[in-house]
Amino acid sequence: MKSHYETLGVSYDASKDEIKRVYRRLVLQYHPDTSKTKSKANENKFKQISAAYAVLSDDKARKRFDLELEEFKRFGKIRHAKGEGGNSNSGPFGQRQSTGMAYRFHVLDGIYKPRNMLIGLTLGFATVATIKSLLGVEEEKSVMQRNIKEDGKAKLVEAWYNKEKRQWEQPAPWSKSFREQNPEIHLVPREKVRSN
Repeated sequence: MKSHYETLGVSYDASKDEIKRVYRRLVLQYHPDTSKTKSKANENKFKQISAAYAVLSDDKARKRFDLELEEFKRFGKIRHAKGEGGNSNSGPFGQRQSTGMAYRFHVLDGIYKPRNMLIGLTLGFATVATIKSLLGVEEEKSVMQRNIKEDGKAKLVEAWYNKEKRQWEQPAPWSKSFREQNPEIHLVPREKVRSN
């Protein structure tokens, strides 16, 4: 695939005037209305020439194109989505480039791939677990975990204090004394609660 410079046949340090002169000569040669031979190849060549001129005549677009071309020469690829060429947003080899923030932060593209995220999360959790084990940090138990004895029964249970019997009882909404007193329910050690 040709770069825009190769499409127009100009050097990389060509001036705007030189690019304009070469573009006008090529347009006369390949434009569908002025060309002596009417073919699909000429039409496609004209579109490539127009796209190349649109990029190289605009200072911002040319600067961006030069950066992409340098990146391609270094890494062998351009790091943005492929699309159709032939417009002012074309990359050096006809790929449509994203504009704005997406182009500026193309380095982050690799982070958002699912495989990379999975690898990153796995390494992160492994690192945290290793550091915790090296430092001797123990997991903090939740309230529910602290409430459970080794035999599986809870240390604390819900109970209400029955003033008539002077003891803690488990709530029984069907009990007449429970409904009459409408007591407050507390968490009490299992040993203090009377079993029914």
